Amino acid sequence: MNTTRSAWREPMVWMLVGLPLAAVAIGFALLFAAVQPGREDMETVAKVTRVGKLLVSAEPARSPTEVSTGGVVLRTRGSMVEVVPTDGSFPRGGKLTLTLSDASGEQRAVHLSPSELGWRGVGSLGGGRDWTVRLAPDNGAWLLHGRWMPQARFIRLMP
Repeated sequence: MNTTRSAWREPMVWMLVGLPLAAVAIGFALLFAAVQPGREDMETVAKVTRVGKLLVSAEPARSPTEVSTGGVVLRTRGSMVEVVPTDGSFPRGGKLTLTLSDASGEQRAVHLSPSELGWRGVGSLGGGRDWTVRLAPDNGAWLLHGRWMPQARFIRLMP
C-alpha cells in the first residue's frame, strides 16, 4: 500500500526550515548582546596607522583643536635635537618631551626647552635604528607621533 506521510514528518523539511530559522534567532541574540548599554569595551577606540608593514596604535591627542594642521619638523644637529613648528599658529611656550622607542624595547626621553625657532634639547638618536617618535608638552594637551628612519636628517610630525 502506498500511504503518504505528512511533510512535517520528513527530516529533510525540518532541516530546510529549521536551520535557517535557528540561524536568524542566533543572529538576533548576538546582535542584542553586542548593543547592550553599559559596555565599556565598545567605547574605547584607538587610532591605528600603518607604518610600512607594521600597524602602530597610538593614543589620540587629548585636544586636537589646540594643534595646528601644519605640525612640526624634528631634526638633529650633532648632539642637539630641534623641533621647529611649520605653522605660525602652532601653540608655543612650555617644555616638550620627546620619547623615542625602538623595536628592541629601548626607550629614550629628551626634554626640549623653548628656543628662538622652536624647542631644543641635548640628545641623540643613535645611528642605524628605526625609532618610534612621540612628542608631547609637559601638560599633555596634545600628542604628535611618527617614525624616524636611520637615513633621515629630519622628519615631519603631524597631528
